[in-house]
Amino acid sequence: MKQSIERFLQFNGKTLLFLSEKGIYWVAIKPVCEALNVHFKHQLKRISQDPILGPASCNHGMQVPGDQIRNMVCLPEYLVYGWIFSINSSSTELLNYKRECYRLVYDHFHGTITRRKELLGQKVSVQLERGKLEKVLRQHQEFQQFENLKAMEARIGKSLKEVEKDEMDEQLRLQM
Repeated sequence: MKQSIERFLQFNGKTLLFLSEKGIYWVAIKPVCEALNVHFKHQLKRISQDPILGPASCNHGMQVPGDQIRNMVCLPEYLVYGWIFSINSSSTELLNYKRECYRLVYDHFHGTITRRKELLGQKVSVQLERGKLEKVLRQHQEFQQFENLKAMEARIGKSLKEVEKDEMDEQLRLQM
């Protein structure tokens, strides 16, 4: 099976490599460690000892610059970000990455919370305004006629569905 090898990301002047195989993106660990300025062999040991990351890691042939294929330890993309976030190091590159992750997670959840609160406030305002307007409109005879026509339309629609169901049942009986 052909594996497509692509540039994944430029980070701190390093090209992070990945390949796509059977719908899963496999990210090479060594270039990630180099970009984050963390010790690769230490991370490889941590990954292999981790009950989740260890069994998920595997070796893949990756094309590196110069048309060379090198066997590299990889993790599926869905695990890479959590692994990086779990690394303990004072590396400036890693700390900058973690700061950005904290900010992105905050922005996501805080934005979700504040957006929901904002939308609920808008919904309440609209409901109150609609209620006031409906109270004023109910005083007009035309509004009552409008309400009666809506109710009549709903009853006709219900009757129409019953007729359609009866006709379909009859058609089914005739074809049996």
